[in-house]
Amino acid sequence: MMTKSSLRRLAACASVVLILSTGGMGFANENAVQDKDIRKANASRYDEMARGVNAPIYDYYARRIKAKTGITKGVCLDAGSGGGYLGLALARITDLTFIFLDISQNALSKAKEHIVEDGLQKRARTLLADVHSIPLPDGSVDLVISRGSIHFWKDPGVALKEIYRILAPGGMTYIGGGKGTPEMQAQIRARLKEMGREKEWFRGGAGQRVQRDYDAILKATGIPNYEVITGGEAPGFWIVIKK
Repeated sequence: MMTKSSLRRLAACASVVLILSTGGMGFANENAVQDKDIRKANASRYDEMARGVNAPIYDYYARRIKAKTGITKGVCLDAGSGGGYLGLALARITDLTFIFLDISQNALSKAKEHIVEDGLQKRARTLLADVHSIPLPDGSVDLVISRGSIHFWKDPGVALKEIYRILAPGGMTYIGGGKGTPEMQAQIRARLKEMGREKEWFRGGAGQRVQRDYDAILKATGIPNYEVITGGEAPGFWIVIKK
């Protein structure tokens, strides 16, 4: 049988354990809040860059998309849109309507802000979804664009088949990544240096970028009509599919 003094000692030890454990939870919660704040600050900084000094890159690729596909009307899906930078640039030079798809609600919140800023409320909407399972009907999209997202897709073969499914007959894609022409890159880096922010030149986003053989992936999907564009006038690569 335990004595009263033993019971008091046991209770005291339990209190210490409880204090230490809840204190640890407090530290964990504090660290989680700090990590969230850091991610939010990084996202805001990236958004500022994309809408500012890096904006010419999106304008450049929007012009290339228009020239390559010739699609200026209908529905365009910006897959893995982030803040919507490429789609917004394309909206300025076409009559397309836009769906900005991303798995991140924070990214889509930025896209919604920019839709309003650019006066595109009647031509654009956001869609919280995964590119591997797109909640859109077959043949409902005329153009699918994406810049800088495909490298982070878990299974690009599955995602590309989903994209092909939603393409309308005659629809096309322009999916990949690039940083503009060498001259453009030099101008932007010089501007960043003037701003004291040269280290922010296209720092990697969240997640790990995976190098893949996209030609082999496309062959495995059974998609019949595609082109993988690399090099040329601007470094980078792009997947152009025509249905």
